[in-house]
Amino acid sequence: MLSRLTARKAATGAALTAIVALAVALSASAATKHADADTILIGSIAGTTGAYGSTGVAMVNGAKLAVSDLNARGGALGRKFSLQSYNDQASATLSSQLFQRLVSGGAVAIAGSGDTGPATAAMAQRLHIPNIGAVDDAGITIYPNGPSKPPFDWVWSWGLNTFAWGGIAAHYAQSNCKGLAVLHDPSTYGGGGDAAIKLAYKNSKKKIVLDNSISEDWSTGATVGLNNEINKIKKAGADCVVVWLTPQDTARFMQTLKSTGTKLTVIGNDEINADPTFSNLAKGAGNGAIGATLTTQLHPTPALKSFYKRYKARFHIDATPFAVANYDALMMLGQVIKKAKSTDPDKLKDGLNSVKNYHGLQGTVSFSKQNHATITEKQLTLVRYSAAKNAWLPIKK
Repeated sequence: MLSRLTARKAATGAALTAIVALAVALSASAATKHADADTILIGSIAGTTGAYGSTGVAMVNGAKLAVSDLNARGGALGRKFSLQSYNDQASATLSSQLFQRLVSGGAVAIAGSGDTGPATAAMAQRLHIPNIGAVDDAGITIYPNGPSKPPFDWVWSWGLNTFAWGGIAAHYAQSNCKGLAVLHDPSTYGGGGDAAIKLAYKNSKKKIVLDNSISEDWSTGATVGLNNEINKIKKAGADCVVVWLTPQDTARFMQTLKSTGTKLTVIGNDEINADPTFSNLAKGAGNGAIGATLTTQLHPTPALKSFYKRYKARFHIDATPFAVANYDALMMLGQVIKKAKSTDPDKLKDGLNSVKNYHGLQGTVSFSKQNHATITEKQLTLVRYSAAKNAWLPIKK
């Protein structure tokens, strides 16, 4: 099931090794904000521009709010926390350089990246520095050989997980579709969703009738033409399609369906309803699109409601799951540092692997040497977009 993805990952790994070597050479002398004796520096890498710019902004804002809360609670080890954030511009090369720059500056852990998780994960493995938060939505970015195999031991993901979203999309399709098509980007983000869907279909009587990789422009968010893909889907006999692409391309896909009169059930990835990007672009054409959301979002606790309120007051936009993910990640890191009474990387690694029943905003989570991703399919609820109400509504079972 993972042979094609593993081969692609091997090639990606070789490229990343070269990138890491280049990053170390280029950024060894780079100027950055250094931690001092009075602060504990946390780094943040997130693509705050381009196709997933709104996701990157949410990640940075969540980290900012966490640092404020950690310091309001007295910091740790008699020191305050500080945050240094960089925009990786969806560039793996730049992301690797920024990771090294932050480590050289004294960062004890790096949050992100959402766009370039394979690069930050590779740097974390090389430099033995924790990589936490929203790291390319987990999946094969952290578990390169699949969910049953060991994860990268220096990377821990909070929040959205491509294995979980791919799994719930596949199980919906198995119950409601005659034939399934899958369109996904060629990165580990799309690969994670694709791997989960294939795993769910491995012993199923129903089949994936089309599985195509679509190259996208993450750096600008420019959309790609998908008319040929729609024709391929129709020819393959699929009545449902998982569109694991940017919100911009998913919106364009649904607009094309409407303009051509093509009837397909569209199931999106974890970005389709994470913020209003898709719905604002697709408008009426997006009606009926299916996604999944964290159940805690549908039934927020008082603590999560308070977070939403404080987030809106400070940043003047609504919080997304990515903001919550990075907030929880940094708050948990603060707890681990206090318990370990140290910022030593090896002690942080042991501390993170020992987290049990941490009560975060996204729910109660635990880590271990094998479990480095917090969210599973059981924590998700399927939702459908209603253009009339401009809302994602739970799907009744």
